[in-house]
Amino acid sequence: MTRWTHVTMTVSNIERSIAFYTSFCEFSVLRDRRQEGGGTVWLGPKPTPGQKPTFLLVIGEGEVSSRLDHLGFQCDLKEQVDEVAEKGRELGILVEPPTDGGGVVGYFTVLRDPDGHLVEFTYGQPIEGLG
Repeated sequence: MTRWTHVTMTVSNIERSIAFYTSFCEFSVLRDRRQEGGGTVWLGPKPTPGQKPTFLLVIGEGEVSSRLDHLGFQCDLKEQVDEVAEKGRELGILVEPPTDGGGVVGYFTVLRDPDGHLVEFTYGQPIEGLG
């Protein structure tokens, strides 16, 4: 059996990207390989004590030559989507204001990270039971 563990992407300024993903996505730095002689930083939700991370975003600094379509994050409350959108609007990085797409899309907003990658925040997007 295999399982999906991470996405890796190149960023133009690693510190700026760490600030974005820890602020908006509530990620923590789980491993900083720059201190180990590597060039990547591993980010993700902080696991509870005794648990392993379930998924990671691995970033490395370099020339950004391609972009993802978007990264998706689920919020616990609809109001969180609105708060993310407002903060994004204040910073000039709001791409899509809060929108109710209904059905399988749910309520969402989209921001642009420091390198132009799109990051979607949703509420009510049903992913449970897929498969």
